[in-house]
Amino acid sequence: MRFTDLVNEHYADLNETELLMCNYIMENIDIIPTMSTLEFAKNSLSSKSSVIRFSQKLGFTGFTELRNFIKWQDHEERFDEQITFTNQVIKDIERLLNILKDRNWLPIYQIIDSVDNIYVITTGITQKNQAAELQRLFLLIGKPLQIIPGNGSSNEFRRILERLTEKDIVFVLSLSGENNRLESIIHQLELVKSKIVSITSLQNNWLSGKSDFNLYATTSRSPLPKDWWLQTASSFFVLIEAFAFGYMDYKRKESS
Repeated sequence: MRFTDLVNEHYADLNETELLMCNYIMENIDIIPTMSTLEFAKNSLSSKSSVIRFSQKLGFTGFTELRNFIKWQDHEERFDEQITFTNQVIKDIERLLNILKDRNWLPIYQIIDSVDNIYVITTGITQKNQAAELQRLFLLIGKPLQIIPGNGSSNEFRRILERLTEKDIVFVLSLSGENNRLESIIHQLELVKSKIVSITSLQNNWLSGKSDFNLYATTSRSPLPKDWWLQTASSFFVLIEAFAFGYMDYKRKESS
């Protein structure tokens, strides 16, 4: 995990001063490993106590641990510069193919056949596109699927929640599976005992641990620090297509 991943994960918990610290770190990533807590506080126009609280919000015991993490990240990224992003895309797909070879989706398909409703919850822009593709494929198959915005306080979610039962199945799309907004949503789904299928990247994550079934894709960021915002997502679409077509194969086999 990189510093930018930590910021994205804890973004909702950071105040304005802490977001300014994040910006300072990203703009001065090369010199952060050489700074003391007091030096960082002075240069980022904050206080020592604010820096410590900021570090703890990101999961570290203090600034020293955060500084060492950034130093380690810098070393890893310098090594990764030898790897092209195109090759990482190819490696992602190769890893996904190995996952698909060992798939066992029969239990999920059997539940899909027995439920009253199918829903998918999204947690980001890319996930909305993935959900739309899942919805399109299931409509072609003849299984209506409704998309729910990933906001536990939205009127749409609250209204659908009133109708959810243990006879429904909910797919939850999340890149990392660690989005803080998911906690209240999943808790509410657990209360109504709906079946939950997570669709996340291949890693141990909070969402997969709270779900009844897991579908895994593979993803990686650009090895170049200046292109930190680039992250592969094509494997999610391949996974969704394989899953939907696999359900068609399952239905044909059942009817033969």
